[in-house]
Amino acid sequence: MKLVQERAVRLAAERAVLDSGERLTALGITVLPGPAQFVDAATLAVGDVQVRPQAFILAVGGEPIIPAVPGLDAVDYFTADSILENARKLTHLLVIGSDAEGLALAQAFARLGSEVTLVPQGDVLAGFDIEASSILIEALQEDGVRLLDGGVVDAIQARSQGIGATVALPQGDRQSLDVSHVLICAGAQVNAGALALDAGRVRPVRGQAGRFALGSLGQSSNRRVRFVGAGAGIEQWQHALSHGRAVVESVVLGAPGHRPSAQPRLVQTAPALAQIGRWPADVKRLAKGHAIVRAGAAENDKARALGIEQGLTKLLVNPKGQVIAASLAGPDAGELAGVLALAMDRGIPLQALADLSLPHPSLLATLCLLGENHKGAQTVSSWQKLLGAVRRRLTI
Repeated sequence: MKLVQERAVRLAAERAVLDSGERLTALGITVLPGPAQFVDAATLAVGDVQVRPQAFILAVGGEPIIPAVPGLDAVDYFTADSILENARKLTHLLVIGSDAEGLALAQAFARLGSEVTLVPQGDVLAGFDIEASSILIEALQEDGVRLLDGGVVDAIQARSQGIGATVALPQGDRQSLDVSHVLICAGAQVNAGALALDAGRVRPVRGQAGRFALGSLGQSSNRRVRFVGAGAGIEQWQHALSHGRAVVESVVLGAPGHRPSAQPRLVQTAPALAQIGRWPADVKRLAKGHAIVRAGAAENDKARALGIEQGLTKLLVNPKGQVIAASLAGPDAGELAGVLALAMDRGIPLQALADLSLPHPSLLATLCLLGENHKGAQTVSSWQKLLGAVRRRLTI
């Protein structure tokens, strides 16, 4: 555990250099260090300096959401931001919540030898395709994670040794746990309390206290202020990066070079889980011309060579052959999802992916296979048959 912690700290320190004040200054950016807060709708005070820019873009990051569990405030607990500061093995870790970081950390600590119990505070992987998510759930359980799906921690008891927890299960039963440590992974919300947003005439979205973006490009109730990342309801880094780029372009150039497209939801476990788009509630009643195509890991040469047996690529295709939703579980699910997100954004039909030029073997070859299968299942019209016959005559 100590080696893992030291490596994590080293990698974070290396990455932090890219965001350092020295590097930003070298790029021509004026850096004003210090606490910031709005004076009025057009003025921001940073220490003793007041700035009145054409526009504000707030990328203030998020802070963990701490669930209102009676007794939780009486014990020390970790969050995803603080747990890697720990260098000791944890005897029995209770994970409360099941966001992407929580699932990954639960698996990591189970593999490091800790007993891990995960209580998702509701349904685990809500919103993900059941078929794909079941592969991840099975993998977590095989790694030793005890998953109380549908459970809710409704009480914490501080003890002289260890921590007690009571879990309400969906069947109406209750279960008592004896744990050594608690990790909170219930999502994040924008950390903007110190900015005096009321003075800046910035109001949260109605019914969503931690979200301030009203439009797709971060627009808020103050036309000068835009939000990216957590303030726009975006938690995952790759989503925030794409969204932030579009917001900056819209402010500086008047319009973004490219509007943010559908971004994959990603859980960085092993196997990884990714999803793009929204699946219909009942896939048995698909609209006319829509189809579901799927391929398992066993159909991919590289997956077989690596000994990977668990994996699924599942796509929903419209009558034009374009992918409108995708669920992936398996190695490199994030990379596969990135290619599919680009294809979906550009309207590239699935059968065109059959022409991808890839090294052999490659996990991406699954997309080629699905493209070939979808292309082979297409009905050839009478007009296409006639056109083909004419071409053959002309080339003889």
